[in-house]
Amino acid sequence: MGYSCIRIERERDGYEVRCTDPAIQKQNESRKTGSDSPCEPWKDPEVEFYFDTKEQVLKFLTSAMDIALPADTYTSTFDKLAKEAMK
Repeated sequence: MGYSCIRIERERDGYEVRCTDPAIQKQNESRKTGSDSPCEPWKDPEVEFYFDTKEQVLKFLTSAMDIALPADTYTSTFDKLAKEAMK
């Protein structure tokens, strides 16, 4: 699974929702990796949630979508900068 995504899977007795945690993703991007300092461990930014019903999944997605899928991503930020430079 890539950055900034949400995946829903049907399980035998409910639903599993996996999404990217932006806080963990940001922490991974800013971690120190130089030879001078100890390397900070990379953490998997994917988090999992389990729900019993479709209604619970939809309620969760309504609140979590803007957090897990931000409007400004690495690619969209560069797109905006390129459009401004072409003006």
